[in-house]
Amino acid sequence: GDWFWFASAIKVPTLWEEARRAHLSTASVAWPVTVGASIDWDIPEIWDPQKGEVADPLYVAKYMNPLVALELAALGAPEPGSDTDVDRTRLAVYLLKRHKPNLLLVHLETLDMAEHASGPQSPKVRETLERIDEHIAALLTAVKEAGLETTTDVFVVSDHGFLSIDRDVAPNILLAKAGLLAVGNPGKGTVFTVSNGGSFFIYWPEEQDLRAAVDAALKPLRDQGLVWSVLDRQALKDLGADPGAQMALEAPDGSSLSGRLTGELIERLGPRGTHGFLPFRQGLEASFIAWGPGIKPGANLHHIRMTSIGPTILRALGIDDPKFGDDPPLQVFRQW
Repeated sequence: GDWFWFASAIKVPTLWEEARRAHLSTASVAWPVTVGASIDWDIPEIWDPQKGEVADPLYVAKYMNPLVALELAALGAPEPGSDTDVDRTRLAVYLLKRHKPNLLLVHLETLDMAEHASGPQSPKVRETLERIDEHIAALLTAVKEAGLETTTDVFVVSDHGFLSIDRDVAPNILLAKAGLLAVGNPGKGTVFTVSNGGSFFIYWPEEQDLRAAVDAALKPLRDQGLVWSVLDRQALKDLGADPGAQMALEAPDGSSLSGRLTGELIERLGPRGTHGFLPFRQGLEASFIAWGPGIKPGANLHHIRMTSIGPTILRALGIDDPKFGDDPPLQVFRQW
């Protein structure tokens, strides 16, 4: 399916909307799903589908406020051969020093790319993590040089961990063989599927009961131990997953579930990594670091709910909205 780029796709309140209502200034650099967002200085994450996931400043500029695009054009092009995080950090440093936004969102992406390509804990991943540490240092230096050091709290967050994989499993091949999925045009079959690395979602029309047929088609996966779990619609609802999916498959350790319609059912891979598994799988833990003058030092939160991060950042902005999110803010502040 297509990527979600446009802020209009978000159906719940966002940090930038809350900040705007509180008359605070906002900025973002490559933050996902921010095209058209109510952000004062917005450099959205979007790329030309015809070219793939390639950074193209001219294409991005088409989806920016013209005044912001003109301002950033004066900074010049990225350094030839530099990775995307180098340029994103450069732009974020500029926004910090020039505009001093109350809320700045920055998305650094190269660690995700490295872990997909070579698996977690690989030398390439460690090297990438060290570079990201340098980018964060540059941002902290910019905070200090902008005179914001005594009033700025910093949150380093991630949306998932990674698991190592060395094989790819293609459930679509079995569904197509059973006549449930149209080869060459997956959207025209009886069922529709979406793969997400460690998970695989299956959809069919509400008026049809295809569970037995789908189960029969996918029996070889269960027989060969290629499914870690099968989640029905109620289980997905309880997890807060896509309510439109009729069922989902969870991959076992070492495997991903792809949307391939060709090739072998199981294809061996070199060392790689992926995510999309159930969040309680060991290794899927995401990162959360809070630091700044308003943050209580030395606290170990152990495991937290990801849905508590937004309310925590909102509290750091000095905004009190009990209706924002489903969880209370984390108790990380010097003053509560």
